[in-house]
Amino acid sequence: MKGLDTSRPLSLYIHVPFCTRKCDYCAFYSLPLSSVDNAWIDRYTSIILSELDALNRDYGRCYRSIFIGGGNPGVLGIERLRAILAKAEENGKPQEVTIEINPENITEDLSSLSSLLTRVSVGIQSMSDEVLSRLGRNARREDNLNALRILSQSPYIWNADIITAVPGESVERTLQDIDEISSFSPDHISFYCLTFEENTPLIAREKPLGEDKESEFLLRGWEKLRSLGYEHYEISNFARPGRRCIHNSVYWNLGQYVGFGPGAESSVGYESVVSMRDSETLEEFLQNPQMTCTPLTREETIEEYLLTALRTSDGIDKAEYSARFSSSFDEIAHCVTERYESDMYINDSEHFALTEKGFMMLDRIILSLAMGL
Repeated sequence: MKGLDTSRPLSLYIHVPFCTRKCDYCAFYSLPLSSVDNAWIDRYTSIILSELDALNRDYGRCYRSIFIGGGNPGVLGIERLRAILAKAEENGKPQEVTIEINPENITEDLSSLSSLLTRVSVGIQSMSDEVLSRLGRNARREDNLNALRILSQSPYIWNADIITAVPGESVERTLQDIDEISSFSPDHISFYCLTFEENTPLIAREKPLGEDKESEFLLRGWEKLRSLGYEHYEISNFARPGRRCIHNSVYWNLGQYVGFGPGAESSVGYESVVSMRDSETLEEFLQNPQMTCTPLTREETIEEYLLTALRTSDGIDKAEYSARFSSSFDEIAHCVTERYESDMYINDSEHFALTEKGFMMLDRIILSLAMGL
């Protein structure tokens, strides 16, 4: 694989492009099962197994982490998932192996994968049937409760997603969701505002609440999650001590990862990064899966690093930045320290990181740094 540094850790992402039905806000590439021939799912699985086999030989050692996302991987069924996980772990079991599953697909059978799986992420989104209906979710409150009960008694580390700032929803409703979901003791919670994407059913009928109102939802939610003992370690992610998501941390530190499946992205290399994207559609993937490669310039690589690392509470490790880019982060840090209030960032000899107040200005701060390159 072009640009792959086999001496460095490598993570793996597998995109499952199937779902029971597509949510009204979703802009990720996926196809509802009603439009998919069952033979396509078998063909997709066969190709994934073949690609894994080739990468296992090329890399020759255990992956750092594996993440199976979608779509809704749960629609593959336990046996297909077992085959994919077993193939991906032929060189050894990673530190973390995660699968995303929608609430309605979580059953007691999931525990049968415990020898191959360490982590489950479930898209709860809301505990209100009214909000779930507005989002176009397939699951309802009772499905969510069933999934939460099963996961709370499972052997897995697990994450629950919560969407906030839904039109018609109150801040109090979001806080109730956090309270109810946290009562099941998830190890990790992803908490983020509803995003309005082009060409989705949602944007055709609803309007965003606006930046000021969304900020209120976020700030109140962040405060609530912190009060419940969750660490705000990334702008949209909270974890119990020791339960941060390893796989997502690879993305945020611009580590190496390979993505298989329609539309999946890869990023390999260190000082110079090669960005790759798998076949755009399921049809292309089934006919002739191939990746398009785009080598990034040094400036583009630095911008990618800033975009990801500054989303985290750890921020920029100045020694890592210097080793990677042969320059000092302090050469551009003044673009922030001279322009923004000091309570928006933490800047010492080893790290530069944004505070929660800084997170609210993330895009502007990153633009300021990029202009200093």
